[in-house]
Order: sequence, then C-alpha cells, then structure tokens
Amino acid sequence: MYTLVATALTSFCFAFLAIKFFKPVAIDMGLVDKPNERKQHSGHIPLIGGISIFIAVLAASLLWLPNTLELRMYLIASAMMVFIGVLDDKFDLRVRVRIIGQIIIASLMIYGVGGYISNLGNLFGLGDITLGPMGVLFTYVAIIVVINAYNMIDGIDGLIGSLSINTFTSIAILFIMSGQTNYLSYPLILATATIPYLMFNLGVFEKLLGKETKKIFMGDAGSMFVGLSVIWLLTMGTQGEQTSFRPVTALWICAIPLMDMLAIVARRYKNGKSPFKPDRDHLHHIFQRIGFSSQQTLVLISTVAVAFSAIGLAGEYFNIAESIMLLGFLTMFILYNLTIRAIVK
Repeated sequence: MYTLVATALTSFCFAFLAIKFFKPVAIDMGLVDKPNERKQHSGHIPLIGGISIFIAVLAASLLWLPNTLELRMYLIASAMMVFIGVLDDKFDLRVRVRIIGQIIIASLMIYGVGGYISNLGNLFGLGDITLGPMGVLFTYVAIIVVINAYNMIDGIDGLIGSLSINTFTSIAILFIMSGQTNYLSYPLILATATIPYLMFNLGVFEKLLGKETKKIFMGDAGSMFVGLSVIWLLTMGTQGEQTSFRPVTALWICAIPLMDMLAIVARRYKNGKSPFKPDRDHLHHIFQRIGFSSQQTLVLISTVAVAFSAIGLAGEYFNIAESIMLLGFLTMFILYNLTIRAIVK
C-alpha cells in the first residue's frame, strides 16, 4: 500500500512540475493551439498536457516499478508516440505519416513483448473465439482504432482528461477485482498523472489560488499517448494465461471514445469525406449545437462514460454472460447512432 501511495504522489507531483516548467517553453517554441474556424478558444494555448503526463509516468515508473522488458518497451513506445504527437501539434503532420508512426509503435508492443490480442472471449456462448495468426493483424487494427478514438474525442475543456481518468480508474478496479495486482501501478500512475493536467485545463488552480494560471491543452501528443496506454493496458488485462478481465468488458470502459469515432467515421464515409478530416460533428459539438454549454456537455458525457464503465464492471463482478454484455453494447451503439442521426438532421 505504501508503494502505491508513493507512486501516485510521485506521478502527481512530477506532472504538476512538468506543466509549470514546459508552459513557457511551449510558448517560446510555438507549441501552442491557435483559434480557427473549428477551435473556438481565445489566445494561444500551450499543448503540453501530454508531455507532462508522459514525464510523470516516466519518473514514477523508473522510481517505483520493477525494471522489466514490458515496462521498458512501454516507455519506449510511449516516448515515440509523444514525439510523433509533438511533431503533429507543431507541424500538422499528414494522416499517412501519423498512421505509419502508430504502426511502428504497435510493432513494439506486438513483437517486443508478444502483446497481441489472440482471444476475444466467449462472445456467442459457443466457446472462446481464438484468432490464431490473425490476432496480430487484429491487434494492429485495435491499436490504431483506440489511439485515434481518444485523439478524436479531445474537443472541449476537460473531456479527454475526464474520460482518460475514468478509463484508467476502471482498469485499476478491474485489476483489484481479479486479484491480479501486478499491473495495478500502471493505471494508477496514468490516472494520477492526468489530474494536474485536468486541473489546469479546467482552471481549477486559478479558482483555488485566486490568480490567473494559463490554460493548457492535451495536444495530439497527449491524446495519442493516452490511447496507446489504454490499449496496452487492455491487452495486458485480457490476454495471456492469467487474465484480469474479459475482452468484452474493455468495450464498456472506453465506450464513449469508441462509439464517437466509429459513428463519425461512418458518417464521413457516407458523405464522401475522409474519415480523418476534422469537422464539428463529434458528440460534444452536437450537444453544444442543441443548446448545452461546454460545462454541461462535459458533465453529461462524463456521466454517461462513468455509467458505461459501471455496467462493464458490474458485468465482470457478477460474471454476466459475455454474449449478453456484447449484445448490450451493440444495442447501446445502435441507439447512440440513431439518436445522433436524428439530432444531426
């Protein structure tokens, strides 16, 4: 318990210090988000949330976690992901370049530590679905989907931070429920490292201290790093000889980013647009379009995300049939699509 507390405090403190250090550096380097027709904020906002979270994860991991091959590969892959994200934040890389980078990073996970998805669980009540060699291809797709799902959901203050903390906390609870606590420190470090970012992003320190503290954004470096961390943890938790939770549960604890991405990609494809072309048709944009404020939208989406995670945790705890959990998720996704289509029209 002492180690877990120390790990969490280390992560929080390093994230806070990294933000304070990198804010002026980012402004001097031009690593800032500028307002345009899609980004309706005032001023140039430093894009250092992801950098601060990675620095905190790196520091806490090196100080408190065992020096395993898996940890080393995760930190190397994360560093590469953050580096590509920083380049994207600064120079707006082409989609093809980002995807190639994500494929290379995915290879570190798949071939570096043998972390790939080979078993989808008993989704149809007929026994476990094993993918065999196709598991490698499936894992590449899953990694790219999850990385970009968290990247695309980052659109209003507090959203990516809240959803990330919800996902990491849910994974930590699943590790505790299963009794497989070897990996508990990973989501704990990530969750606590995200808290300072969220506080700066929402202006919490400004309200507490009564003085102006410049807002920061996550940036592509942060959202892609979060996505990579999520899929890495989900693979660790659902695959191998000693699994911590079932693959279908993973759908529930990252439901909002997945549903939003899959729905918007389908709409863009239907309208003849590139799936990666930015627009203002994400879930948070739609809520704002129908009259909700940014804060109301944040609270509403975050509450739904927590509810989805609670369903996944309950399904795991009560050992509800995986086929029922999958059917429930697909039903929610269909309802989500029908509702969004009705609103967009």
